[in-house]
Amino acid sequence: MNRFRSITIKGIYSINAAALLLGAAYFLSRVLGVIRDRMLAGQFGAGRELDIYYAAFQIPDFMSTLFLLGAGANAIVPIFQEYFSRDANQARRLISDTVTIFLVGSCIVASIVAVFADVLARVMVPGFSPEDQVRMVVLVRILLLSPILLGISSILSSVVQSFHQFFTYALAPIVYNVGIIIGIVFFLPIFGLKGLAYGVILGALFHVGIQWWSIRRVGFQVQLVWPRFTEGVRHIWQISLPRVFSVSLSQITVVILVALGSTLVTGSITVFQLAQNLYFFPIGIFGASYATAVFPRLSQAYLDRDGAKFFNDLFLSIRSILFWLIPSAVMGIVLRAHIVRVAFGTGLFSWEDTRLTAASFAIFAVIIVGGGLTSLFIKGFYALENTWMPLAINLGTSVLSITAAFFFTQWLSSSTTFIRIVTGFLRISDLPHPQVIGLALGFSVGVLFDAWFLYVALKRRAERIFKECMNFPVIELLRIVSAALAGGIAAYLVRVSFSHAVALSTFIRVLCEGAVVGLVGFLVYASLLFIMGNAEVRALIETFRRRLFTLRILPANWNGDRPLSP
Repeated sequence: MNRFRSITIKGIYSINAAALLLGAAYFLSRVLGVIRDRMLAGQFGAGRELDIYYAAFQIPDFMSTLFLLGAGANAIVPIFQEYFSRDANQARRLISDTVTIFLVGSCIVASIVAVFADVLARVMVPGFSPEDQVRMVVLVRILLLSPILLGISSILSSVVQSFHQFFTYALAPIVYNVGIIIGIVFFLPIFGLKGLAYGVILGALFHVGIQWWSIRRVGFQVQLVWPRFTEGVRHIWQISLPRVFSVSLSQITVVILVALGSTLVTGSITVFQLAQNLYFFPIGIFGASYATAVFPRLSQAYLDRDGAKFFNDLFLSIRSILFWLIPSAVMGIVLRAHIVRVAFGTGLFSWEDTRLTAASFAIFAVIIVGGGLTSLFIKGFYALENTWMPLAINLGTSVLSITAAFFFTQWLSSSTTFIRIVTGFLRISDLPHPQVIGLALGFSVGVLFDAWFLYVALKRRAERIFKECMNFPVIELLRIVSAALAGGIAAYLVRVSFSHAVALSTFIRVLCEGAVVGLVGFLVYASLLFIMGNAEVRALIETFRRRLFTLRILPANWNGDRPLSP
């Protein structure tokens, strides 16, 4: 008899219910992330200290990708479950081998990076002074421990998911942010910038600790052993490799954009990073959650060679993502200044910092839909057992992003009538250094083309496999866009009326006005869609009516957060 205690859970009856659960867990983590960023912004403002901190994070972020963080867990789960169904001891040995191999390999890589960190700093941030590069190297060498800890946690999470310990799994990114916040509150006053790095390490320890506690709770033990490169271990690496290359390209793109940002005015890296963190907020809640929730269904449809089911689930998820992210994009543009002021407007974060961050976020808001759909399309390729096509597309769009960023930052250095129109629309025409928004523009161009090429390639490949041709119902897209625009207009009118009646001089006033304006916009949007008979509105109502939304249930391959990124 199997001595491991299994956890019985209720099934999830709809993609909407599953995605809402994933989004709720991600939301809690990202709220803590915003609190963390607000504390950092208030402490330092958009200055060189935060530039150094965010630049130092790029190296461990990239290493986490190479260490299969995220991609590895997705590859391990099905293999572990197959082993466990045959022999629990074999499954335990598989995880122990994987952890040991990872630990040895990651420590070797981290040691090499630590030795050459000064060389990497000169390449990554050529615009920093030698003194700032030295300060960055100190942070990098401390932070190198975090991808090792989070990589082990990622491997352990495959066991946690397999035993349905989803509440614990969802807590991991939350306690990670708690650790960073502890670093800001307690370590920063004592150790300076190094205290921030110590907080990250504490968060990583929390992350791996809660996973370790969870698997011990069900009686599963992982030990360091003399590793064996068994068939299962080799299979994990074979599956993960193309995914790692694909994600690495995205990370390399950000690293190069950060390098470009180091040559701009002080604070450019901070502005870019904070605006990007806000951009990922709705994408994680709605884009990644729907992509994860539908992934098992797409995989099963492929195994069954059921083209109708594959396209139906794919298009249903596209519609659901559009349903949430199009109005989020519109409201993000209308309320960009409110959002940035609530998130970061405190302490040394100046009004100029706020305006530049709001302008960058407005650019990111335009591509929120593309960023959210990208997660779904990549999952679609994985369901079709094709991991190389997304890699090829990501390679091309990464080059495009970098090229566009170089062009836009140079272009914004000039003073032409068209540039004055663009900066005037973004309310930064009077600021002396608008070049920072060129980073956001370059990144956005790549995301838009990436989403479009992924969709076209995925649709064509699926049609060849299933011998069926289906098209997304454009009429639904038009309805969602028209309702979102109407909601945006309503929100803008309410915002303007507020601005004449209430002085936005305090955090509470800004928060309350933003909440009221956003609520009006979303109510108008949802009401119009309900009148038009939109399926997503009715499905959402049914999800809550049947009480399918409960924190006791989480799907088996939730991966909605990027725990390492600051």
